[in-house]
Amino acid sequence: MKKSMWRTVVAVSMAAAVIGTAGAATTATLAVGFTTPKMQSFDYSADAAIVGKNLSVTTRFAHVSVSMSDDSELHVRADGSYRGDTPTVDISDDGSKIAVECSYRKRGSCDLGLELQVPAGLMLDIDGAAADVVLTDVDAQTSVSTSAGSVIARGPAGTLDITTRFGDIDITDAAVSAVEVDTTFGQVALDSRVPPDSVLVQNMQGDSMIELTAAEFYDVEATSEKGDVDIDVIDDPSS
Repeated sequence: MKKSMWRTVVAVSMAAAVIGTAGAATTATLAVGFTTPKMQSFDYSADAAIVGKNLSVTTRFAHVSVSMSDDSELHVRADGSYRGDTPTVDISDDGSKIAVECSYRKRGSCDLGLELQVPAGLMLDIDGAAADVVLTDVDAQTSVSTSAGSVIARGPAGTLDITTRFGDIDITDAAVSAVEVDTTFGQVALDSRVPPDSVLVQNMQGDSMIELTAAEFYDVEATSEKGDVDIDVIDDPSS
């Protein structure tokens, strides 16, 4: 009789312990749920005149796409979703600087796309820390730098200077006079429809493919520490 009672007491005590633990877990889950901000949508647009020929764009997380404007003005649009602090888009009074901020503080998140339409002939500088950048038919002296973002340029003209650390670089149908590419971990592809005056590609760890127009003479210097090098264009050091 005593043994039976002891087993019952043990069973009840263990059940209480399990219920108590489960209750604590439920409380913790509810607390996280109540403190996490809800997802909200973001939509912004503006038009601005650019004084001068310089345009600087900085962002940490917004994905950037750039195309040409139908007029002489700068057209800016940003949209997407965010959680927590409201994103900001700041355009300087002279239209030469655009800064886009979105926060990941206090369980926040941010998924924004920044669309720019720019007039031709600019000196365009884009600094995106963790943002992908897409250029479409952009005619400018363009400089792009990212830490962890890819860069895609379709039909670019003018000049291109691209620096990334972690990200692929894909340049197609190019008509640029000069290209400089520097990446640490990423693939590089360059397809040019006109003979550029100069091409400089530096890649620490990744494949590089450069395609140039045929029936042209090129002065080519290509080396690799841990990979093969294939040169199929006509190499002429005097060209």
